[in-house]
Amino acid sequence: MPYDDPDPTDPNMLVGVEIPGTAESTRDMAYVFAEEFARMGFEKRRLMSVFRTPFYAGAHRAYLELGEVEVEKIVDECLGIWGRKNINNQG
Repeated sequence: MPYDDPDPTDPNMLVGVEIPGTAESTRDMAYVFAEEFARMGFEKRRLMSVFRTPFYAGAHRAYLELGEVEVEKIVDECLGIWGRKNINNQG
C-alpha cells in the first residue's frame, strides 16, 4: 500500500462529481439527513446545528437552499416520527 501522493492513473482513485439537482431532490436530501440524525437520538437543537454548520456540506446546502423555516418543519416532522421519547414511569 503506497504512502505517498495518489497516482493519477490509479483506476480506484476516489473521484467526486457534481450532479445537478432540483428543489424536490434538495428537500428529499434534507429529509434523509433529518431522519438519519433523529434515529441516532439527536434532539432538535443539535439536529438544527447540523444543518447550520458548513462542515456537514450536504445538510448545510439543503439549509441554504430551503431556508431555516422549511428545514425546521422537516426536522420537526422527522423527530415526531423517529425521535426518542423519554418515558418516566415513576410517580
